[in-house]
Amino acid sequence: MNNKITKRLVLFFTSTLIIFALIVGSSFLMLFSRQSADIYKTELERRAITITEALSNYLLNDDSSRGMGHNQLQSAGFGTYLRLIDDLALNDVWIVDKNAQTISVGRGKNQISYSALPEGAVALVAEVFTGEISFSESFSSLLGSPSITVGSPIFTPEGQVFAAVLLHAKAEKLTSSAKDGIRILFISLTAALLLSIIIAVLLSKRFTKPLQKMEVTTRQLTNGDYLAQTNIVQDDEIGSLAHHIDILAQKLNSASKESAQLEQMRKDYISSISHELRTPVTVIRGSLEALCDGIVYEPEKVEIYHKEMLSESIHLERMVNDLLELSRLQNPDYIIEKSELNLPDVVEDAVRSIRHIAEDKQIKLVYETQGTAFPVIGDYGRLRQMFLIVLDNAVKFSDEAHQVEVSIASEKQLCHVSIINYGMGIAKEDMPHIFERFYKSDDEKNRKGTGLGLAIAKHIADRHGIRIDVESEQGESTKFTFTFG
Repeated sequence: MNNKITKRLVLFFTSTLIIFALIVGSSFLMLFSRQSADIYKTELERRAITITEALSNYLLNDDSSRGMGHNQLQSAGFGTYLRLIDDLALNDVWIVDKNAQTISVGRGKNQISYSALPEGAVALVAEVFTGEISFSESFSSLLGSPSITVGSPIFTPEGQVFAAVLLHAKAEKLTSSAKDGIRILFISLTAALLLSIIIAVLLSKRFTKPLQKMEVTTRQLTNGDYLAQTNIVQDDEIGSLAHHIDILAQKLNSASKESAQLEQMRKDYISSISHELRTPVTVIRGSLEALCDGIVYEPEKVEIYHKEMLSESIHLERMVNDLLELSRLQNPDYIIEKSELNLPDVVEDAVRSIRHIAEDKQIKLVYETQGTAFPVIGDYGRLRQMFLIVLDNAVKFSDEAHQVEVSIASEKQLCHVSIINYGMGIAKEDMPHIFERFYKSDDEKNRKGTGLGLAIAKHIADRHGIRIDVESEQGESTKFTFTFG
């Protein structure tokens, strides 16, 4: 598979992680920036309030007899105190006196005119003098760099606002925190990307390894090696697929063996037909050549040759008819017309038809039945043919002056039809083959047999669901039992 699945899985994992990282990263940066800004503003507000409280305490304790007013904000002592706070706060601290229109700054910086404040800064101061704590970024132009300003009011004992504390903090600290967050996020995502690639490679190999085994197995199957197995045991879809491939291989192996057996049977069938047809054709041809060449001309011998050719032609016709009959029965598309019939009537008809042949050999037919009715579903003509084949063999292989016994017996839902003859019997080594095509004994009594009779009888029985049991003792008797149920 040239690692195509591995590449696709790695690409899929990587793409998914990158998309996920972009979404999560964007959300994280937005939330982190907002959270950092809120934390930063909260800290500035806390420090501004602390400074406001310190200034308020200072102004309240600084010669209270003079009262709190504009002169206090302009005094030298206040300037020194303001610079101290400015140093401790590590940020710019401004004190705004709105009534005096003055702004006091720390660290010896120049005073800033109230009128120099930008519009947004003026709005912030106005809001602070209403008693509210407010934030603004409008002082960035005055400070010369992006900054955040928090304003906090200073109250008189009467609760009136007479000044405002402005605490300025450079925004670069906030930007630095955001950059640190981005750096951490980038490092985390890079590590996650590398880890995902490693996991994707390992998972893809675990995923593709059984697929590669199945590919090798299927190639072996296409090359005719039906013994190939994947030997994969997994409790998932891949394991199920491998299991079914193994089952397919087993079935293909069985089908291959059956195909080989059928091919061998076909060859044996053709060989048997050729062998069986060769004898009558050779006899007929030889007789015709003798008559045509004038080798045989005496009327008595000519008649003998004619009778011999007639006998062989009859045998040939019978063999062809039996072959056609057997081919029809072996064809699964050949439909047997079945109907409800009385089994004793069929047996009695077959016995009546074979009786004159038995009388020629002085064979006595004994027919016994326990009742007059046993309904079955079947083809009357085919069942009669089946019984006639076995009865003909029974008469053929019986010794003269003996008898053939035919009986019908019922047992529960079953009916048994038995045909017994007394004669040469069947050898033990022949018993497994008696229903095979063209299989026949070498006895003189069977010289004119085609070897197809019992094969036809067996196919008729199989088509009707009839079981045939054969018992035989060589030199004594043979018993065929047909079980209907």
